[in-house]
Amino acid sequence: MSLHSPDLRFGIFVDGRRSYTWRVRAGANQPELFVERENFPRVTHVSLHASGQWYVRATRKRDLHRWPRPNEIVPGYTRALAIVQPVVVAMLDLETPSGARLLRVGPESEPTTFSLFIERPGANMAGWPGKNAMGTAYVGRIPLAHGAGTCCVVAHQAPVSPFSATFPQPSEDELAQMRKTAAEGKLYGTIGGDMSDGPVCLVDGKFPADAFPEAA
Repeated sequence: MSLHSPDLRFGIFVDGRRSYTWRVRAGANQPELFVERENFPRVTHVSLHASGQWYVRATRKRDLHRWPRPNEIVPGYTRALAIVQPVVVAMLDLETPSGARLLRVGPESEPTTFSLFIERPGANMAGWPGKNAMGTAYVGRIPLAHGAGTCCVVAHQAPVSPFSATFPQPSEDELAQMRKTAAEGKLYGTIGGDMSDGPVCLVDGKFPADAFPEAA
């Protein structure tokens, strides 16, 4: 049994500051992936299981969202997950986690979308998904267990289409802490939703003070 599973960490770097990084880790014994964000409660994570049943799971095995593995977009390639980081979330002066790959982007750039692709064995290792069609940048690859293929992460800048989201109602104490952190300009969060072609999209954001108004 392997003592360490392959992993890949990534985020953005803008004018001397960075975002929180995301980590994608391959399972040691099954061809599956686990995804988590730096500074996010470790009890919340994304699991892409070999069974094809994928979910965002929170404390005590409570599923926040569950979805089936999407169909391949072209033979051999499945877009599993999208993670979006607008430049505003590059707000940290913290030391970069060891091995993390930060994509340097300009302060006026469109949001960066990191796409996680699952590639079947035999994929072209000299290229990567979207290289020619979308002008994506290569971030990195990690192997899946049992020679089941690879996970390739690529990135590109593009506007985010308008969307709406609903959230669980926070407790009064949680809401008070969120308002305090937002007033300090430090409330960093992630929201998610389904994409039309099957994957789930996770969007990082920096929330303003007026995002949580006091009750009238």
